[in-house]
Amino acid sequence: MEKLGIDFKLIVVQIINFGLLLFILKKVLYKPILETIKKRRDEVSALETDKEEMEKAKKDLEEKEKEILLNAQKEKKDLLLSTKREIEAERKRIIEKANLEAKEILQGTKKQIERDRRKDLK
Repeated sequence: MEKLGIDFKLIVVQIINFGLLLFILKKVLYKPILETIKKRRDEVSALETDKEEMEKAKKDLEEKEKEILLNAQKEKKDLLLSTKREIEAERKRIIEKANLEAKEILQGTKKQIERDRRKDLK
């Protein structure tokens, strides 16, 4: 085979060198790269889980916000209604009081006019 230019010693040395290179690359590069890839996958997975939890929490907060807003609007409406009722009741009370005072003044004026007439007649 030497006539063909094939040296078995050189082939054996190259096979050993190639095997040694594979072993070194596997120990030095392949395992650390795989570990790094695994760590990054785990980190991405954890981030996705956190993202899902945050989105769920965000939805919960939005629902609570809507509920609080609806309750506040209902309370506002109830407060406005009760205030309008109180104002209407106060307005009626003031009008009744004014009417009573006007009647008293009118009666007092009528009595005064009656007295004045009697004085003028005497």
